[in-house]
Amino acid sequence: MAMAVSRYDVVVVGAGFAGLSAAVRLTRHGARVLVVEARGRLGGRATAFPDRETGELVDNGQHVLLGCYTDTFEFLEAIGAAANVRVQPQLIVTMIDRAGRPSRLVCPGLPPPWHLLAGVLEWDALGWNDRLSVLRMATPFRLALRQAQDEAQPRSGFARRARKSGAPRIAASPGETVEGWLIRNGQTARIREMLWNPLALAALNQPAAHAAAPVFARVLAEMFGADPRAAAIGLPIKPLHMMYAEPAREYIERGGGTVRTATPAKVRINGGKVAAVEAPGERWTAGAVVSAVPWFSAPELFDGDLAPLGETLTRASRMISSPIVTVNLWFDRQVMDEPFVGLPGRTMQWLFDSGRGPREEPGPPTRQPRWGGEPGPPTRQSRWGGDSESSSAAARASGGGAPRAVKKVGGDNTSHLSLVSSGAAPIVHMLNHELIGAAHEELLEALPAVRAARIVRATVVREPRATFSLAPGQPARPSTETPVEGLYLAGDWIDTGLPATIESAVRSGHRAADKIWGRHG
Repeated sequence: MAMAVSRYDVVVVGAGFAGLSAAVRLTRHGARVLVVEARGRLGGRATAFPDRETGELVDNGQHVLLGCYTDTFEFLEAIGAAANVRVQPQLIVTMIDRAGRPSRLVCPGLPPPWHLLAGVLEWDALGWNDRLSVLRMATPFRLALRQAQDEAQPRSGFARRARKSGAPRIAASPGETVEGWLIRNGQTARIREMLWNPLALAALNQPAAHAAAPVFARVLAEMFGADPRAAAIGLPIKPLHMMYAEPAREYIERGGGTVRTATPAKVRINGGKVAAVEAPGERWTAGAVVSAVPWFSAPELFDGDLAPLGETLTRASRMISSPIVTVNLWFDRQVMDEPFVGLPGRTMQWLFDSGRGPREEPGPPTRQPRWGGEPGPPTRQSRWGGDSESSSAAARASGGGAPRAVKKVGGDNTSHLSLVSSGAAPIVHMLNHELIGAAHEELLEALPAVRAARIVRATVVREPRATFSLAPGQPARPSTETPVEGLYLAGDWIDTGLPATIESAVRSGHRAADKIWGRHG
């Protein structure tokens, strides 16, 4: 059968944060871009899907943004979607310790890192020895910030001083774990449990005893090193694919590009160059190709002469994945008066009120030429929710079509809570009823109001390959450029210096786009 051949300036394979941010950046430069996604819905590992029973939209796990996500917010601004995330004015977190005592960490609007110091010194969850121990993090913070600045500006004063004095001082040793690093820097058991361990789990998706310290030091430098709002927490107010993926699609298509779902593709390499991107019955050629698939999909993406990519693909195949488990519980009444709280020292470390405020349900996509403007007015609204043993399977099964009619679970007064377990390797294989029972038991201990409420629905979402492991000794992450002419890599697993976060994915996408434009634009 003859294969249809088309030409684009750039082909991007993968339509998550990395692929879509690369495509939007290239579209802004004037490139004609094709984005192909194997699944039936945009968003990659940050998407939503309709519940099989109710049609309600379920995010495949709660995704959180931080004020320091500079590239992410630049991307959202470009596609007119910045208003789809609600960001705190400063870091404010309520924590409920294992004894059930609530407390609140509030970082005031002081210059960094004084805002963190002031917040910790006022935090009544800690004794005075615990509060004062944070002062011992001053030197590691300063070193981590200098390292981050050096990576952003290689000709900085820190880099020049390092070259003059030989080996530079570093914030954390490559083989050191987060726990070891914190203990070495005098952090007490209480402040580790209440502050540092929850941050490490949320950012790295691994326990502090397993995750490598250098990446965590970089996270702290980004959060607490430049802007008092950098540590503020942002939560999407729409289902994830509507929060960013559909606005990105509209932007790319308005710029003359094409976005295709349900299109599994292969990148063919011949003679050390990208020859084409192929799908059943179709073939596309381009000046450059961006592989924006996750590490576990990369070895299957390429065909032809793979020798130049041998080392990169071997590393990708050796990367260990780290899971996340989310338990969704619907109650017959409101039981929580905050959008989220931390549950330190527990299996389920974070609790989100996922039904707080309306979340927009997708209607037909608009095509008005709003170049980077504000999104159009909402049409219909619903609370979000759903059911899945495997979110990846459910997302594929949804086919990306319009959601069915929505029926709210239990009526308008119900409460939908999402309990999240990061670094969930010990529990990811538990049965659904076991996970639901464990989550409910921890919730009863933390929120007394739950005792008077009745569960009307309970579901589990597993992401077995939510992120890659950051344990010491893991394979080195690849760079954006490859030995294959015309091939660039993007994704949260590319070496951005950050863990597997939304910001890492978007930075990698922007980096790939900038490399392409600098060479081919």
